[in-house]
Formats: sequence, structure tokens, C-alpha cells
Amino acid sequence: MALFRRVAAFFVSIMLLFAGAVDNGGENSLGEAKLISSDRYVLCDGDFLTQGITNDGEYFYCTGARTYTGFNGIAKISVKTGEVIMENRDAMPSEMKKQLFNHLGGCSWYGGKIYVAVEDLFRKHPAVAVFDAETLEFTGQYKVLGEEIQPDGNLSWCAADKEKGVLYTGISRGGDFVNVLDIETLEFIERKSLETSFHRVQGAEVYDGILYISCNDTTGKKHVYSADPETGKVETVLERSAATISTEAEGITILPTEDGAFFHVVDVVGMTVGIIRHYSR
Repeated sequence: MALFRRVAAFFVSIMLLFAGAVDNGGENSLGEAKLISSDRYVLCDGDFLTQGITNDGEYFYCTGARTYTGFNGIAKISVKTGEVIMENRDAMPSEMKKQLFNHLGGCSWYGGKIYVAVEDLFRKHPAVAVFDAETLEFTGQYKVLGEEIQPDGNLSWCAADKEKGVLYTGISRGGDFVNVLDIETLEFIERKSLETSFHRVQGAEVYDGILYISCNDTTGKKHVYSADPETGKVETVLERSAATISTEAEGITILPTEDGAFFHVVDVVGMTVGIIRHYSR
């Protein structure tokens, strides 16, 4: 049995590495934005590149969830080197596990904290949980969002507006609105309408008051949209080619870097390899 496990692990490792090597997706076919570079993460590191991404200027913070294994983790990655600096491989708080929360989703950094969208096993009562960005540990703060705020019980993303001190949330399918929460208390403030709805929203981030939304909305192409919460105006800013039919677009964060990148988007290739793709504006 031990030999079988070692052989199986070897072949899985080869498959993961092969999937990363053959990836040739991500090119943008809309506007002038270009794919600058891609950072690939496989094996244990790849677990953290399956959901959200955010940043504080120095580090990317990534969330990962694999419901079939029970994995829920948060990692800190150097923006300059792409190296995984710190990880929490058992990030789901024990008190939330008792309430059958089982999935960490999109995330957003604000004031030394990481705000994470969390869903429960039956997708009935999603929540926002808050983690310490320095230690990646749960702060003890979380807020369950009711049906009136999060219809259909899903919450795939949240995004902090650092200037306004609010947190935006929305639903992943068919949502033509964003909810506005007080970022300190996570209490609901208001709902703002958008001029169009989105399909399969996986992540979002705010930059200069604009919400940038990553969608896994088609098989061959993945899109990033901009949405102005004040006016409701929506535009398509990236149309990205998928590497394979199994490629899934995930979270997005915004950070101008020295190499000219602005958008940083996570893709999962075959549910085995996590990739951060870096695009110019």
C-alpha cells in the first residue's frame, strides 16, 4: 500500500507539472492591455491559488479551497519574487466549521486585515471572515449575511474600497447590484444597482473607486469588467483566452508594478495548477 501511494503521488506530480508546462492561455484580445508574465504554482503551493487574490503593495494574499479534501488556506506571496512567504493550511476557523462553513472564496486587503468571502456546505448563510495579514490567522471577527443581503446563499467575492471604508459584496450569478457594508462592523449600509448583470463572478477588487470584476463566464474566453458603484456603468476591460477547456478564472487584484503590470488575475488550469497572470492596463 505504501508503494502504491508513492507511485500514485509520483504520477500526480508529473501530471501537475505537465499541466503547468503546456499552459499557453491568458492572452488578451480586447484593447491594448498585454499579458506581461505568468507565475505558476503547483503541488502544495498550487492549493492556495484556487480562489481569491489581493495585495497590500508588498505581498499578494491568496485564498484556496478544495471542498473534496477539506482544504481551506491562505498564503502570502512576495510581489517582487513570486515566492510563497507564509501559509496557513487550515484557515477555516473552528467555530465556523461547527456551523458547516466549508469554502473560503475571494478576498480583499484593508488596514492590515484580509476580508474573505466564506460559504457554508448548503450555500444557505454565507459570511465575511476577517484574518490578520501579518500572521494569516483568524481575528475572531466574522459576519453572517442574511438572505436579504445575499440571495441564493452564495458569496464568491468581497472587495474593499479603502478610500470610502466600505466593503462590497454581490452574488456570482445574475447579480446586477453590489451590496455596501461598513468595513469595520460588516453591517449592511445600502445596495447599489449596476447597468448589467454578471455571470459566474469569481473575484473583485477596487482601485480608485472602480470595481474590477473577474468572471469565469465562457469556455473559451474569460472576462474582466469594470463597474462604477456610483453610476452603475459597466465596461469590459479584458477578454482573456483560456489555456484549456478546464481553465477556470478566479480572483483579481489591482497593483501597478515596475514591469508595467496593473491587473493580476488568478487562473486554475485543470484544477491542478494555479497561475497568477499579470497584465498591463
